[in-house]
Amino acid sequence: MSPAVACRVWWAAADDHRPELDALLGPAEAVRRDRYARAADRRRFTVSAALLRLAAARELGCAPQEVPVVRDCPGCAVPHGRPRVGGPVHVSVSYAGQAVAVAVSTGAAVGLDAAEAPAGGPPPASLAALERALRPEERAELGEAPERMRPGMLVRWWTYKEAVLKATGDGLRVPPTDIGVSERSGSARLTAYPGRPELLGGGAVLRSAGASLTRLFPAAMASVAFLVDRGTRVDHVRGEDGRELLGTVAAR
Repeated sequence: MSPAVACRVWWAAADDHRPELDALLGPAEAVRRDRYARAADRRRFTVSAALLRLAAARELGCAPQEVPVVRDCPGCAVPHGRPRVGGPVHVSVSYAGQAVAVAVSTGAAVGLDAAEAPAGGPPPASLAALERALRPEERAELGEAPERMRPGMLVRWWTYKEAVLKATGDGLRVPPTDIGVSERSGSARLTAYPGRPELLGGGAVLRSAGASLTRLFPAAMASVAFLVDRGTRVDHVRGEDGRELLGTVAAR
């Protein structure tokens, strides 16, 4: 049987912050938290950092404080890089308004991106910005879709691109216009990525994580990207209520 990748996406809200969660943060995470000027942003970061440690600890079989989280940046000494925990466990974090999401994958590098997707669609200015990130072939595909479906497609394609950039670790170093996605085949696939041809033949797997958050955050959309070896399959992307996990942290 071919190797399989499993992923859980844990959801919580910035308002789930409690003082006892601060004790879970490591020194570098505390430094990053304190760099935020707004108290609301500090609380949201604390929730995400605590949820990441709690979720990764379940997979690693250790205490949350023992999870070896690394957040170094390849371009500077500030600890604001993507989180990594090492071993067979891979993690990714994203925000969408009040929503906090943490993906934990076993067996493949993972990238997660969440975005606000209100029922009436994003405002025109946001849609225009998303359209500017499209490649010519993506514009053509978008133009073939019914008009009512286009706002959702634009947000979804953006989350796919951001998820892939997080999975590779390239982030803002690669412009979104250099990344191509398509849903012509009925499922999302990567069609362009500069300098990484191995990702285009099945080396990158794109999945929606939307079903995992509809109940908690109906006005949000999320996608995950996995970097896999040939023959590796992605078994499932399972949504989990992160508030229950946060609730296991005892008050000091």
